[in-house]
Amino acid sequence: MKKTIRTIRFLGVALLASQFIGATNVDSIRGQESSAAFEQAMPATPAQKEADRLLRQISSNAAVAARHADLIQSFTRNPQFQYETHAGELTSVKNVINAMGSDLRRLQEIRPGALPWQQLALDRIQSLVAGMAGHATEAIERLNQERGELLSQGYRNSVANLYSYASQARKVISVHMDYAQHRDRLNRLDASVSESVTNASAAAQPVQRAAHSLEQLVRSELLKLPYYSVFDHLDYQIEGNQVTLNGLVSSPTLKDDAEWAVRNLAGVETVKSNIQILPLSPNDDRIRLAAYRAIYGHSTLMRYQLNPQPSIRIIVMNGHVTLMGTVGSNMDRAIAHMQANSVPGVFTVTNHLQIGS
Repeated sequence: MKKTIRTIRFLGVALLASQFIGATNVDSIRGQESSAAFEQAMPATPAQKEADRLLRQISSNAAVAARHADLIQSFTRNPQFQYETHAGELTSVKNVINAMGSDLRRLQEIRPGALPWQQLALDRIQSLVAGMAGHATEAIERLNQERGELLSQGYRNSVANLYSYASQARKVISVHMDYAQHRDRLNRLDASVSESVTNASAAAQPVQRAAHSLEQLVRSELLKLPYYSVFDHLDYQIEGNQVTLNGLVSSPTLKDDAEWAVRNLAGVETVKSNIQILPLSPNDDRIRLAAYRAIYGHSTLMRYQLNPQPSIRIIVMNGHVTLMGTVGSNMDRAIAHMQANSVPGVFTVTNHLQIGS
């Protein structure tokens, strides 16, 4: 009987994994990611509201799966936990992943009526859920093979990867939903700016106004990028019709997004990109999250998190932290530096925060 139960448990996850093989690769999505495709931000139609509900549900289930995987990882560090304990948690993970799979299939059905950012979120989380299913399947298979023996490093790696994929799936959805809220605010800001420009005198300093207008457009497009997070910093220079992009980003997708969005702006002839992609590093990811909690969790700095784009940028490269952006006072600047420096594992903190409004 126990063998039959194990087989059912294994096939349940294996079947889900096969359903998502060949899901869209994150780095292969181009063109439609431009912020030009993200005019409407908040759900309005029944399909858009249903997509919003399903995405939130998938995010919640990803958090549950991550908690189970984290618990299993703790089991691997304590040999007193037996096969049945591991198997019970993995069964729970399987059920959660299958639920996520059902929600993804429903999202695919209503995809044509969803908002562009919802469609992009769906495209990006499919491969992550497939990864969750694959690593869960591998963990179950290894556990069945190693029953009664010391758990192998392969099993530990499968569980660690399961946790990583579940956490990333939740993060991706969170980024897109945060984007929708920020884009909605920026849409309202753009509307007020456009109204001001329309009402301005057409005869007064036309060249200066054109340059100022292009600067506003570039700034607005960069702020609207879905993957532009607190862990990235983008800057630009405008000379005539040429825009030079500078900065440090944690995702190759963001670099491509920024270049594509600015290149397609009216009035831009050439785009020169000096954007640098930060190296992939689990330790840097850990420092990013810890620094974010330390800085924005401080009562004095918490208000900066309420901006459409948090103004304190946390750039991490090989354990070295650079703070960029703007704060309201020298005291806030010093507190941000102190909080970043308190994070375990940080080698140095460079403070480039500017004082401004």
